[in-house]
Amino acid sequence: MKRIYILMLMLACCIAGMQLSSCKRDFLEKPKGGTVTVDTIFHTMNQAQYAVAQMYNLCIKSGFPGNDPGNSRPEIITDALYIVYPGYNWACATINAGPYNGGNMSPSASIDPSFTAHYKGIRQANLVYRNIDMVTDATDEWKRDVKGQAVFCRAMQHYELFRLYGGIPIVGQVLNSENMMVKRSSLQSTVDSIVKWCDEAASLMPPTRPSVDFGRATAIAALALKARVLLYAASPVYNTPPAMANIANQIRFNDARDSVLAYPSYDKERWNIAAKASKAVIDAAAAAGHALMYGPNSNPVSTGNSYDTYGNYQLMYSRYANQELLFVNTYAQASSSAGFDWSQYLSAKLLMQSWGVKNNPPVEFMELYEKRDGTPFKFPESGTDLPADVKAWNLDPRFYQTFAYDGMLYNSGKAGILNYYKAGPGVSAGNLSSSDVGPDGYAFETYKFVEHLATGNGNDSKHFAWIIFRLGEFYLNYAEALNEYQGPSAETDFYLNEIRKRAGMPEKHPGSQDAFRTAIHNERAVELAYEGQRYNDLNRWMEAHIKGNLLLHGIATTGNKVNNVILRNYEKVVFMQRRYPMKYYYVPFPYAEVSKNYLGGEGWDGQNPGW
Repeated sequence: MKRIYILMLMLACCIAGMQLSSCKRDFLEKPKGGTVTVDTIFHTMNQAQYAVAQMYNLCIKSGFPGNDPGNSRPEIITDALYIVYPGYNWACATINAGPYNGGNMSPSASIDPSFTAHYKGIRQANLVYRNIDMVTDATDEWKRDVKGQAVFCRAMQHYELFRLYGGIPIVGQVLNSENMMVKRSSLQSTVDSIVKWCDEAASLMPPTRPSVDFGRATAIAALALKARVLLYAASPVYNTPPAMANIANQIRFNDARDSVLAYPSYDKERWNIAAKASKAVIDAAAAAGHALMYGPNSNPVSTGNSYDTYGNYQLMYSRYANQELLFVNTYAQASSSAGFDWSQYLSAKLLMQSWGVKNNPPVEFMELYEKRDGTPFKFPESGTDLPADVKAWNLDPRFYQTFAYDGMLYNSGKAGILNYYKAGPGVSAGNLSSSDVGPDGYAFETYKFVEHLATGNGNDSKHFAWIIFRLGEFYLNYAEALNEYQGPSAETDFYLNEIRKRAGMPEKHPGSQDAFRTAIHNERAVELAYEGQRYNDLNRWMEAHIKGNLLLHGIATTGNKVNNVILRNYEKVVFMQRRYPMKYYYVPFPYAEVSKNYLGGEGWDGQNPGW
């Protein structure tokens, strides 16, 4: 099946040869001794696809805040994941997760280590937009569509910068040596620019595409990006209500420079604007045939290791090109060797065995999952038979479709029974027990986006697509924004409970704005787990300094043979103390960029507060 990311990889070497290390020369300027020029690249549709493919390669990334999938999961810098550090520092180094989690992030070791890569993507999108009309064998409709994709890609990379830094240099055209120095714009200007581009992109692209073009942007994807940006812009870190001013004062300059960090004052109407934008996504998606993903029997519970037996939730993130997905990164489908992290199951030990890191979920995050009856769940301090207890807890079905555990039958074709336990009396350690620093017996691992089919053969992860936007997110976005604007209502309850109903959980009807806020925050954590949302949510809610300053715990097991049967004795153990200084709310710009003196204004270098 032809997909844009297959094209992207085929052309990457050709395009890479045209990249220049300095932005003072045009990306497509004719190199010395070469024959590739703007005219040749944008002469025919076939040639122009080189530039379009590279635009997607640079602009539509997956996972990490630093826009590099690396060897691990994006949640490593949140309360949702723990990877043994420094034992697996190689898996954390891509985004400097070790220094970050220890409270030692710096401008030279931040979670966005390649700041200039964002602007390479923006530059490529602007080049495509500027030159696509030169194509001689394309229809006006095709050119219009490509322009929409270019504007969308430009907006995506500005969004990636906005969510990390606040107000950023806005680049809406190809820069040359005379206009390269662009200072930071205000937070409001940054948001307004992204929203304007999303509207433009939506007007230029179709709402849906044929299956051969799965992975290309659409009008609905543009509306989704607009709605997410407006939701973030309405959130406390940028649109701070008076009750949270004491927190905001700790993360700002508290002078005129704060225009790049937040709106000058709180405005409840921003929540209304965000709510309307999310509802527009829901309505447009429904009109285009999108819907929440349900299995053939609408069963919320997974009963086996095949598509026919997956629960609704597991099928949603496993079934390629399903009806809920609005925009995805199809990188995993491009090649059997496309990306170490995807082809090797996001480094999950349960399938990679000794080569994998262990994607350990902390107890504190797993306890956000309720029991099946909707009541809170707390892990026991210890027990004698983990797999029997896990089943008996009867938790939210999404728990069992997200976390693997010691003693679980993972699949019959590859992993079999998972053995995470340490050695005990008369029992050798299980094959998944150790990390690079020795036995730990950590007994839980997230397997979301890791192959679970019974016939898993080492390549089946190619059916996954990294979710960027899906319909379920916008049900929750709409309910959150509407509650913040007007309080709970039948409308907010409906969209919250549509997600819970699909998951097999009882309805909730919180009676106050605060109670609904608590409910929706928890629902987002569970429903959107391991989809790259947790970092953004905690930051925009200004809850990151709470969830980021935790002593995280896990569950460890030890083998114990009783009547020739190996039982998994378990206990709660310490993972690590996480640190989150208040200045983390805004990521620092690299020293190299700050030293060029273009980011700020008179008497200010443009760096974020505290750095």
